[in-house]
Amino acid sequence: MKRRDGPSTIRTMGNGIRQGSRGRRAARALAVLAVAGAVMLGGVKVTGVWEGAPFPVADPAATAEHLNSQTLAVYDSLDVPNGLVLNLSNSLGIKADIYDCHGRGLSHFLDNLEDTAPYEPRTAAISAGLTVTGLKHPQAAEALERARGALTAQGWTVESQAAPDHIQLKLKPPSTGPNGVSDTVFVDFYDPSGFFTIEAHAECARYLEGTLVDFEGKPEHLPFLSVPDRVRRE
Repeated sequence: MKRRDGPSTIRTMGNGIRQGSRGRRAARALAVLAVAGAVMLGGVKVTGVWEGAPFPVADPAATAEHLNSQTLAVYDSLDVPNGLVLNLSNSLGIKADIYDCHGRGLSHFLDNLEDTAPYEPRTAAISAGLTVTGLKHPQAAEALERARGALTAQGWTVESQAAPDHIQLKLKPPSTGPNGVSDTVFVDFYDPSGFFTIEAHAECARYLEGTLVDFEGKPEHLPFLSVPDRVRRE
């Protein structure tokens, strides 16, 4: 149920590897020409496009608390019955992802074509989320419609999609989080598993000076996820 992870790629031996290498070299050569042309024609360095917009700077713990409050607000807007069961094994909790935060701007374009693009130091995308069970598809669909109406009235931007085994709301709040860090909330119901998931994801942001990190470079001392009082633990 990870939202951000992309599909893995398996490469074959022999010609497949050689053809893949030639393709990557050709793509890199075209990219070099495109970047050079942009610099010559547009004065890219002057406009800031070359280095890209700077990442916002925020306290990861404050961002996590903000995202947690967003999930609670969205849960309330669903107006689901009391006693839904918290599914710990499929709940996101509080998470810091450092591997999806890459350099911005044209100066980093070629690096970001690599399978293992370098990630920005002391920068992470913070997320918060929980998964509950206990609803059937019709109940979940009604809850999503209630949330759509309630949140739209509060200024949220709401998009939706539906498939036979999956319904989703994508929600953008009317204001940003700490220090202007933007976030998006996803509400998903999966059938037939019955998983009902609410996750809030923030954009990549640099840590405040003095933020302690672990051996991977992820921020330490993030808060634990708070869940609605009306949810029953497993």
